[in-house]
Amino acid sequence: MTLKVQFLRTVSFKDDLKHIMESNSVHLVDQIFQILKHQIKSQLYKNNEKIPSIRKLCSQYNVSKNTVIYALERLVDEGLIYSKPASGFFVMEQKNPPKFQQAHIEMHNIDELWLMRRQLETFNGVINVGDGFPDSSWFELLPLNKLLQKSLQENNTKLLRYGSKYGYEALRETLSLRLSQINIQAIPENILLTNGVNDAIDLIIRYFVEADNTVLVDSPVYYPLLKKLQLTRCKVSEVPRLIDGPDCQVLEDRLKTLKPKLFFTQSVAHNPTGTTISLEKIKMINRLCKEHNCLVIENDVFSEYTDYKHRLSSYSDFSHHLYIGGFSKIISPSIRVGYIVGEYHLIDQLADFKAILHVNSSEYAEQFICTILQNKVYEQHLQFFKESLKQSSQLALANIKKLGGQVFYEARDSLYYWTTFENLDLSQEMMKKSLENKLVLAPGYIFSLDGQQYGQWTRLNVSLASTTRFYEKFNAFLNH
Repeated sequence: MTLKVQFLRTVSFKDDLKHIMESNSVHLVDQIFQILKHQIKSQLYKNNEKIPSIRKLCSQYNVSKNTVIYALERLVDEGLIYSKPASGFFVMEQKNPPKFQQAHIEMHNIDELWLMRRQLETFNGVINVGDGFPDSSWFELLPLNKLLQKSLQENNTKLLRYGSKYGYEALRETLSLRLSQINIQAIPENILLTNGVNDAIDLIIRYFVEADNTVLVDSPVYYPLLKKLQLTRCKVSEVPRLIDGPDCQVLEDRLKTLKPKLFFTQSVAHNPTGTTISLEKIKMINRLCKEHNCLVIENDVFSEYTDYKHRLSSYSDFSHHLYIGGFSKIISPSIRVGYIVGEYHLIDQLADFKAILHVNSSEYAEQFICTILQNKVYEQHLQFFKESLKQSSQLALANIKKLGGQVFYEARDSLYYWTTFENLDLSQEMMKKSLENKLVLAPGYIFSLDGQQYGQWTRLNVSLASTTRFYEKFNAFLNH
């Protein structure tokens, strides 16, 4: 290709390829390639429009010249760009694919989708302090490769057929024992395995929610939940989150007047406020929801972050509760295993519904998770993880206060601080400025249907907000 000829005159392909392999730059090449490909496919750059120069791309993503060159080569090979001598690179004219009409879906606040994409991408030199996942260094005691090999050796003959519709039995037995540690009494028949926590939430919404139903959520709320509910066109009503849990006075009023079908909430390490529901409120919420026949959906994805033993489902016979858990925040987001705990007959119906949607969940992944949980190294990992969380929380809080910020709740067992800074309104324009300062934030307005009420708030990931680099970049951003 023209691009290769042009650049191989000035660099040694063999030497640079060796350098790239040794410095782990291949991963960076793929990242830059995927980012530019996505921008072209989504028509951020139009047909025959010039894309940023090599120098600008190097600066924007903090990568070497050769990394950008090899990414551009791949774009040329795929017919996405072409070069003009001494002019740069331009978008190849794309043929428009046939258009099929999408079902009518309301997609409010497209910024939620933007942030979800940013959390799935890694930009070299950018601090994604709005990220939803812990720092990778917190997992250094967990030898996933060795545990995967152990799982494969132990389960090799079991991978050639579908498993139970409920999921891998040995994992359900292990979960039953672990749940008893937080006073949730569940036998394996009360547990349904899913393809992660988000799949569990999606399964429940699709099973229960119709367009004329009302659903209650915390406020602020885990923003992908809002998007899932909006797809059903149901009515969503928010219950304010206080430092000891949902506002029970508002909850009671909503239950009486709106007759909601479901109430989605989190007992511990709430996303994004970091708050935990007090025992007094747990009992009050359970009583109110049972009186008004509202099913409580308890998302406990952060369960392993805390030693707190009280959950809504700990004081329930599951007549009005479903409990959701998973491993993306404590083992790996790439191993998609979650679970739902509930009354047996309802779990059986959800298992049939799961079979209609997915046929089955991944027993391969479920066996892997089971191997991890049963290995003594997992408990060592948990202790190291919790200590890292505690230390990072203290450092992050110190950084936030030095920057003039205030947190909603000073948690020590939450991945997030819900934070506000005086005179900082995180509008879309301000978000663009943060990107110029190589900061990706999670602005408060995406955590509610009424985004204006949280316009001056942001969710900060403590594993990243604890660093000196965060302090320096955020300080520069505030003084920009």
